[in-house]
Parts: sequence; C-alpha cells; structure tokens
Amino acid sequence: MKNLAQYSDMTFGNQRIIPRLPVPGLEETCRKFLEWVKPLLTSEDLERTSEETAFFCSEEGPGPLLQEALVEFASRKDVANWLEPFWDRMYLEGRSPLPLYSNIFYMMSLGTLAGEETQFNRAAGLVEAMIRFKELIESQSLRPDMQGDRPICMIQYKKVFSSCRIPQKDRDILRTPISGENPASPDQRHIVVARNGRFFALDVIDNDGRPYSSHSIEKALAEIVSFESPPEYPPGVLTAVSRDTWAEARAVLRALSPINAGSLDLIENSLFILCLESRQPKDMKDLSMTMLLGDGRSRWFDKSMQLIVCPGGEAAINMEHTGTDGSVMVRLAGFLTGFESDLREKVPESSKGECSWREIQFHLNNDLREFISRADEECQRMSADTAARVLLFDRFGRDSIKALSAAPDAFIQMALQLAHFDLRGFPANTYEAVMTRQFLHGRTEAVRSVSEESVEFTRLMRGPEVSLEQKATAARKAMEEHVRRTREARDGRGVDRHLFGLWNIYRDMGSDLGIVETPGFFETPGWFTLRRNLLSTSTSGAKGLFLAGFGTVEDEGFGVRYLAFPGSIHFNVTSRTAMMEDMERFVDLLESALLEMEELLSHRSFDQPPSA
Repeated sequence: MKNLAQYSDMTFGNQRIIPRLPVPGLEETCRKFLEWVKPLLTSEDLERTSEETAFFCSEEGPGPLLQEALVEFASRKDVANWLEPFWDRMYLEGRSPLPLYSNIFYMMSLGTLAGEETQFNRAAGLVEAMIRFKELIESQSLRPDMQGDRPICMIQYKKVFSSCRIPQKDRDILRTPISGENPASPDQRHIVVARNGRFFALDVIDNDGRPYSSHSIEKALAEIVSFESPPEYPPGVLTAVSRDTWAEARAVLRALSPINAGSLDLIENSLFILCLESRQPKDMKDLSMTMLLGDGRSRWFDKSMQLIVCPGGEAAINMEHTGTDGSVMVRLAGFLTGFESDLREKVPESSKGECSWREIQFHLNNDLREFISRADEECQRMSADTAARVLLFDRFGRDSIKALSAAPDAFIQMALQLAHFDLRGFPANTYEAVMTRQFLHGRTEAVRSVSEESVEFTRLMRGPEVSLEQKATAARKAMEEHVRRTREARDGRGVDRHLFGLWNIYRDMGSDLGIVETPGFFETPGWFTLRRNLLSTSTSGAKGLFLAGFGTVEDEGFGVRYLAFPGSIHFNVTSRTAMMEDMERFVDLLESALLEMEELLSHRSFDQPPSA
C-alpha cells in the first residue's frame, strides 16, 4: 500500500491508479441473492425462486452466457466502469417526476441570520463560495477525496457545475462539460436566479475570469427581488412533472421562438440555479418540503444543483441525481459552511466592476399556457400527496453508539427494522446506498438490511420470556451481519448491481447470445421483491449538513434519509399522504427503538416496557 505522500494531491491526479469495478462471481452472487430474499418470501415463493436461480446459474442456463458477456464488456478499454452506462440509462429512461423520484436535498448547518445579515447577504456569500469551489476543481487544487488512506474517484466533480438533464421522449440526455456529444461549455460566467416564478441571468464572473464580489452579487440580488409580481404562467413547473410531458412542452417552447431557445440555453448552461424563496417555512416539516419541492414554480429541477435560500437564512442544495451522488454534495456543503478549507486555495482577486443581470423571457402560445397550467396543477397535487416528518433525535449520537462497541450505521438500520416490525409485524425489503467511488467512475452499491439475523433480532425483541442477554446477543449478530454486507458492497462484491448488470446485458445482447426469451430468474418472486424498496434509506457524512431528504419511491413505503452526528441523529422521513398516519407512527416507533436498543446494549435493566 502506498504512503500518502506517494499519491498526487491534484484533484484528478490519481485517476489512472484507481482500480476498475470488478465483476463478482456468478455463483457467489446467486448464493447471496437467495440468502437476501429468504426472509422476505413465503416458502412457496422461495422454492420457485431457488429453482429458477439454480437453473440460471447452471451450465444449461442463461447465467454463464450473460456473465461471460458482462466480463468481456467490463474488460473493454473504452469502458471505464461496466455499471456506468447501465446506471446512466436507468436514470435517463426514468419517466417519473424528478423532485420526488430522483432529486435529493442537502440542508446546510448555517444557523439563523445574525445581526444585520439578510437573505440576500447570505445567498451572495454562498454564491461567492461556490464559485471559489468551482475554481478549486478547475485548477485541480481541491484535494482528492480519500477512503481510509487511499484516494477515490473524483470524476463526478466535473459534472457538478454547468450540467443539466435535458428532457427527451423516452430517454433524457445528461449534458455536462465532459459529455461525449454536445458537451456543456465549462466557461460559463453566469448563474440563474429564480424568484416568485421568474428567472434572471446573473453574471458572477467577469470577462477576464475574475469573480464578482459578494457585495456586488448582493446588490444585484436586491435589485432582482424588486420584481415581486409572479408571472401568470411560470415555466419552472414544467420541470417538476413527468419527463415525457416536459419533453413535449420543451420541444414546443424551443420551436416557438428564438428567444425561447436562447432562454432555455441560458438556464440549462448556467453554472447552477439560485432559488430565493419569498416565503419563510413555518416549521421543520414545511422546511423539508420547501427544500424538496417548494411550489415548483421557482425551481428548475433539471439542473445538477439548485441552491435554495429562505428568508430566514436556511439554505440547501437540491441535487439532480443522474450524474452525481451525495458524497460530492457533502464535500461541497462542508466547504460552503466553513468546515473545510484548503490551505492551497488561492482566492482570486475580485472583479472591481458591478455584476450585470437580465430577466429571462419566454414567449408563450395557448398550447404552452395549457401545458404550464396542467403542470402547475400536477405539481400542487404532487405536493399535497407527499408527507414529511423530521425527527431531530438528541438523546445520543454516533459517539455513544461507538461506546457501545456498535457500528453507528448498523445500529440505526436495526432500529429501523425494529420500528417497522413494531408497525406492521413483518420485515420490509430495505435499500441502503453505499458509496463505491474507490473504483474508477464508481457510484453506489445496495445493501439489504433485512437478514435472517435481523428478523431473529426483531422476533426476540418482542418475544415472551426472552432475556436481556438473548436480545443483546441477537442485536449484535444482526448488526455484525449488516456490517459484513456493507463491507462486501463497498468492496465491489454486492448483489444488486451485479444482477442489474446481467439484466442489462440480456436486454442489450440477449438475442445475439441466443437467449430469446426473458430468463425465468428475472420473473421470480425474489427478483421482484428485491426491486421493491418499501424502506428506501440513505446516509452520508454529516459535516456541514443539518438535514437531508428525498421522496419515497413506493406508494406503500417510506423514504428515510438520516445523518449521524456525534451527539444526535437527524432523520427526514417521507411517504404518500395516504400513508401519513403510518409514517408518523413509524417515526415515533423509531425514536422508541433507538432508546430501547441503547438501553439494551448498555446492559441496564428496563424500568418499564418501552412505549409503543
């Protein structure tokens, strides 16, 4: 293993030594697959799934052919990561609305406005810091991210600024500065400001490449907000609805007028969007929904980043997920909040001039007015059909969990399992994303939190006449299994992505391989069960963050995003409004489960049964 001094400290200086994502062995993956789905299936469904899996892996089955083709594909010199093209396609072919099915928000730990600080002052400071972060990337002065003592892939940082997902019929396009076709220009000098449904182009870098000062930006923002009256037909809501609907409307919008085409280019090619909220959220739930969706009128959800700033100073980044993952946004949030500074950063001299701005205009006809009206109605329905709950759990955090000789993430995941068992009496297929950027162009792998050990843990926790020692032993076994699965996923030996790769090889090359019919394995109860995430969960580093969240992808499920701090754990939980009562109950049970597990592993006796 190299000494740290042997690695390059340039942002992209270690890309050539980052290993490629391996292709796991077929038999190993199929064995793990059966192990993972067993606690979730009836005996009849498990038997059918086991039979199809055995045939799939056999010499007579289609698995070896697909595996061989995947290995060959992975070895091609023009393929940096065998998962990448399939992963991009999965996102870009998704037709569901981005706000609830793709985008994630990351709310920063900035605190309330102090003294004479204003919304525009804070927004200007954040914009200035984001331009500095951009300069660090472009000059390769941003130190590489590390996992342990090894650098990890930094390619996602090239997609952070000036990137946009462009709606198209059936499959969108992700336009970034490193796109193979029609790339975005990396030399953009403007951002777009959204306020009350109106959009403004604001230059933040002058013609000589020098950034404007935060004072100049603040002055421009104060001028922009004088345009308080919202338009009757706000075009931003079009980006909040189904992708095919927006693709159709965008084609009409662009073809109607050269002004429209130029306006779309201004927005889509901008460095990022700054959303200046005019309404202050009234509570944490309202704040969560504002950062996730808002009213949809002052947003452009296609953009890789939207910086949202509320009148009270609360700020978040809303990230479009196709090209980047949360670990990159966490690094950015740490920089914006002052938790991370780079001693090598050379702060460029600010421009002496005043930054210019202009309103972005759109010409509309009756068809487009109808598109926008319907989109606005759909967006408001989507908001009304989404429920959120924020739990700021402050009884203990990751430090106390570590003191119990437990891994914080495994502890939290088992608390989620116990809460769901208390709510519904059975385990729910649970998805947790794990970063795999230690591999070239790596994204994520999935960890499945339900195991035979977790099921035994929840059963014993609610079983009659079970000793505390038995419960504690079961809890530790369940957590150890979760840690093992997480380690394997991080090392490129997961299950989900490998099977996803085999499915895509069948889809692209099946007929060429002589596989005419869909392999029975991909029609088993186990396959379908593993693809339905009733508990969709995710976490990340918490430095610089206060809260993060995303929408649930299943009508009967929950979306759970959590951040473990040294002395607290912050949860953002979402559901459909029809499931709100269950979701509220789940969060209450989660709080009880956390306390109960901490008490159990501390070897203290219970004074009374845990509250429901």
